[in-house]
Order: sequence, then C-alpha cells, then structure tokens
Amino acid sequence: MKRIPSLDGLRAVAIAMVCLSHFAQTKGSPLHNFSSFGNLGVRVFFVISGYLITQLLLEERQRTGRISLKRFYFRRTLRIFPAMWFYMAVILALNLGGVIGLASHDWWRAFTYTVNYDRQRSWYIGHLWSLSVEEQFYLIWPFALWFGGQRRATKLAILAVVAGPILRLASLLTWPDAPILEWFPTTCDAIATGCILALIPAVRLRQWTASWIASPWVGLVPLLAIFINSLQFHVDRRYMILFSTAGLTVMNLCIALTIYRFIVYYRDFSGRVLNSGFLVWLGTISYSLYLWQQPFLNHDVSSWVTRFPVNLIAALAMAAVSYYCVERPLLAARKRVTWLRESPTPRLFPAAGVKHRLETQPTEAS
Repeated sequence: MKRIPSLDGLRAVAIAMVCLSHFAQTKGSPLHNFSSFGNLGVRVFFVISGYLITQLLLEERQRTGRISLKRFYFRRTLRIFPAMWFYMAVILALNLGGVIGLASHDWWRAFTYTVNYDRQRSWYIGHLWSLSVEEQFYLIWPFALWFGGQRRATKLAILAVVAGPILRLASLLTWPDAPILEWFPTTCDAIATGCILALIPAVRLRQWTASWIASPWVGLVPLLAIFINSLQFHVDRRYMILFSTAGLTVMNLCIALTIYRFIVYYRDFSGRVLNSGFLVWLGTISYSLYLWQQPFLNHDVSSWVTRFPVNLIAALAMAAVSYYCVERPLLAARKRVTWLRESPTPRLFPAAGVKHRLETQPTEAS
C-alpha cells in the first residue's frame, strides 16, 4: 500500500464541507445554514497536512539518516505551485478581460502567500488564505526537524498547541474583530496537532488508545468537533470567545483522534465508506477542487454558471482538468528527476502503525 488508509476519504469529507459552506450561500441553492462547515473542513486539512508532512520528513531521515531540505522544497514546489499558478493565470486573464474584478494587490498577495494577512482581498483569492498558512508552515517546520531533531521539534509543536488559545484570546481582547482563524500564529496549532500525532511513537500511541479506540463511543469525538465548530458561530459573543480559544484547541484534538481512528480501523463500515472509489478519487483531486470551487460557488454573483447545479458541475470539471492536466503530469515528471530518487529501502511504519503514502497532497484541498 502506498497510501494511508482513509486519508483520501477524509480529504473528500473536508473538501465537501468547504464546498457545502460556499454552495449553501449561492443563488438557487436548496441547502442553507451550512456556512460554518467551511472552517471545520479547512481545519481537517490542516491537521492532515501536519501529520503527513511530519511523517514524510521522519521517514526520509530514517531511510537516509538525514533530512534533505533541498529535496523537500523542490518536491513541495512541484506539488503545490503549478496548480495554483494555473488557477491564478486563468483568474488574472478573466480579470483583464473584464469578466471578473480583482483588487490591485490581489495578485502579489496570492503569489507571495500572504493572503491570510489581507482583509481587503477579493472573493476569487479569498480561499488562498489557508494555502498561505500552509506555506508559512513549510518555511518553519522542516527546519525545526532538520536543525532541532525530533525531541526539540516535538516541544515546539506542543508549545504551538498551548500558545494557540492564549494568542487567540489576547488577539480578541485587544482587537475584537481580529481574524484569528486566518493568522498563522493564531491558527497554526491545528497543523501542530497533526505534527504531534505523527511524532508520538507508534507503540506508545497504541497503548494510550487501546482501551477506547475500538469502542462505539469514539463516534462521539467527531460529533464533538462539529458541535464546537457550530456553536462558535451561533452563541453569544462572551461565549464565542471561549469557543474560539480553548474550543478550537479541543476541536483540533478531536480531529486528530478521528483521523487516527479511521487510519487504524479502516475495515469497518465507516472505513469502507471512506476508502470507497468515489471518495478516494474526490480526495485525490481535493487540492484542485479547493482552488476551483471558489469562482463557481460565489454568493455575490447571480449568473447561470454560479447557480445550482451548473456551479457544482463546473467546479468538478475544472478541478479534474487541473488535476489530470497540471498536477498529475508534474508528479510523474518529478519521479524522473535523478537527484530526487533514493536507494531502495525497507518500508517503514508511521505513528498509526500503517504504511505511509509516498506522495502527499496539500490542504485544501488542502
């Protein structure tokens, strides 16, 4: 197996939540009141990203005795940039043709991955805030593992998880309208939670979870994450601060535990659903779908292409074009780059005790 069981299915669920949150607000949508699911979907992507990237780096060090930053950043560049550049090229062309409107600073915010610090951005690049958070994570975390080693990197990840709710509380108290769901310091604890999941030794993790991981009651864990996410947007402001600080930390932990559960127990009914052909395919194209759902699921535009069901069909079609014409060919070309190849070694087992996927995908669809 070249893939971790259930993760593509979990990606599919995450991108479905993002699309649902936007789709529910579009003209002609038969669904409503699902706007909060976008935040939960993105956080699932963040936790998965932290877990996969950490596993990739740890396995490389165990195979080769070191972490090659040059190899890591070259692989990430070929994996992430082309699909986003293709999306931005089309968006900029539409802007020049007068079909859509962009702010003057949108293009450089997008290409420098600083969208998460721009509150005046246009809708068409608004979703790139999460990719910006991930890119900023890529600039820090590989160096932490390369320079500080696994023990110090673990301490750094734990520090991020502990500091997350404190920074969110401080931001909300000093700036009530602070975009704490987008700034890197106030949201990176979601990614750090995934990193910790990968850093915990497999034997110890199995010992800690052996008494409850197979219990039916574990199904309450994802429900708790959904509950916290929903209340965060539908309670009085004084309680909203609680859910936006410590509540998000609990939600991140629930997501990590849910991911671990579905990785280990992937042969039961829920596991078979997550590993079904359609959900695996949807998870595989989730990055491109995350990019392309934005222009078609636009609640501010009343057009035939932004109405149900054309908007969903168009988003899926463009995501498929992006994946099969941009992402996939470059992934194949990457395998032919000589200096990226490694000598054959025995397969390793990640924290969850299953074989690791060799090629990872970003959030948003990661």
